[in-house]
Amino acid sequence: MQLSNFTGKTVAIMVASGFDEDICIAIQRAMMSVNAKLRVISRDAGLTNAWNGSGWGMSYPVDSTLSTTLAIDYDALIIPSGERHVTTLLPEAHAKRLMRAFTREDMPVLVLEEATALLDLVDLAVPARDGDTGVGVDGKVVAGGRESLDAALAALNSAMLSDDGESVAA
Repeated sequence: MQLSNFTGKTVAIMVASGFDEDICIAIQRAMMSVNAKLRVISRDAGLTNAWNGSGWGMSYPVDSTLSTTLAIDYDALIIPSGERHVTTLLPEAHAKRLMRAFTREDMPVLVLEEATALLDLVDLAVPARDGDTGVGVDGKVVAGGRESLDAALAALNSAMLSDDGESVAA
């Protein structure tokens, strides 16, 4: 999987307690492999807890709270799957503010599985998924799932470039 456009970039992963731990770990590994800086943004201060499928998983340190986060400080936004965390983020005003900032400025955003519901906060439709890859792309917004994570990250990598091949990141 080619992710070179993430090298040296700062990527926000927006979560609340209950996000999918396996997906988060896969995203962390992918970002670490290209020396991208992955920052955890959460409504929770201090630590946020993952869900490992059958119970609470590991606790992860939060780099920035939703209430103090600005989109301008990041090059892309990833929202992992996890019904519990999506349910918590949906009514969160700062999640809506952050989503609106990323989409208004045409910055790359990846939403996975249940997290596609957060696109409703900013009046965006979920991109139709390709039957072969399982990934949907609409401009800089990418939607994917557990089975299509690699393809979704590759699509987000492509979204990091403008039409003329230059980096759109800050």
